[in-house]
Amino acid sequence: MTSLESIARERAEASGGQLLVLGIEDRQALVTLEQEIFPEDPWTTGMIAQELSSGRSVYFGVCVNDDAVAPPVLYGYAGIALGIDADVMTMGVLPDFRGRGLGRVLMDALIDVARRWGSERVFLEVRESNAAAISLYENSGFEVVGRTKGYFRNPREDALNMRLIVR
Repeated sequence: MTSLESIARERAEASGGQLLVLGIEDRQALVTLEQEIFPEDPWTTGMIAQELSSGRSVYFGVCVNDDAVAPPVLYGYAGIALGIDADVMTMGVLPDFRGRGLGRVLMDALIDVARRWGSERVFLEVRESNAAAISLYENSGFEVVGRTKGYFRNPREDALNMRLIVR
């Protein structure tokens, strides 16, 4: 099996510069994005650091190619924990950049990494009111397989449990 890092780097390179593989050194950028994307219930710095330093997780940042801007500006990010069953840990795009296909770029990358790693299924939880995300996930091949009452805290809301078979 190819190393997780090389799979992630290959996927980022194949994106034409839209994807960056994120590491622990990017935690502050993710904290800032997390607070802007999920202001009601953001992950803490510690949670983000733990995710970024996990040996079984891959996190991507998405940017818009602009050679005039260095370093690249992140407009969204997503992460997946890998195993036989992979779990999309988080995914978000800044509100002003939604509807431009950046979420699709991120989701395609997560699915590709899971498939190439050897995962059989990918799972995720989504707010039942998040119609745009549900549509993206369904268009990516996910199906609803359950519901978790009160999964999200602020505001309190049920989650739809979704699954994609990748093998």
